[in-house]
This record gives sequence, structure tokens and C-alpha cells, in this order.
Amino acid sequence: MSIDDAPKPYQVINIFEKIYNYRLLPATGAIGGATPTGEIIVDFFVERHSIPDKIIYEIGPSEKKEIKREGQRVIREIQVGIILRPEHAHLIGTWLIEKAIKAGFTGE
Repeated sequence: MSIDDAPKPYQVINIFEKIYNYRLLPATGAIGGATPTGEIIVDFFVERHSIPDKIIYEIGPSEKKEIKREGQRVIREIQVGIILRPEHAHLIGTWLIEKAIKAGFTGE
């Protein structure tokens, strides 16, 4: 076999296009698990405080001071859900870990 007959590497070109309703969503957490058909479902959420039912103030001659908030809860507002085949979930999970480490995450 000569050098000219040796297998040559080939290139793959990926072209990325955003669809018309593409959205960039924040996420502070995720929840999910396996579906009955064995796929992985993950819901991404943003955690925030709800609006309180009541705020009690003490009003003096020169200032207003908040004394107490009632009925305020932590809300996990689900932004989007994704269904993945297990092998894709694993690949994406590995990719996310690699990106987090590259961005400076140390695990501490």
C-alpha cells in the first residue's frame, strides 16, 4: 500500500440555525427521571420567592420599617421540559460537566 492509497481523514460540517421561536431560558435547577417507555425527562426550572400574602410595616414619624412577611413561599417555576433517549442524556450530561469544568467549576 502506497501513501496515496492510505485512508484519508474526512470532514463533517455542521450548520446551526435557530428556528423562528428560539428562546434562551434561565435555569437554576432541574427535576426529572425515567418515563414509562425508558426515555429520560428533565424539567428545567427557576427558583424564586412568591409574592407574599401580606407585609406588615411599622410606621414611625420619620421612617417606615418592614416587620414581617406572611405567606411567602419558594416557587420552582418550570421553564421547559426535554425528553431524551438515555444515550443522549448521558452524552449531554458528560458535555455539560466538561463545559462546567472548563468554565472554572471545581466541585467545591
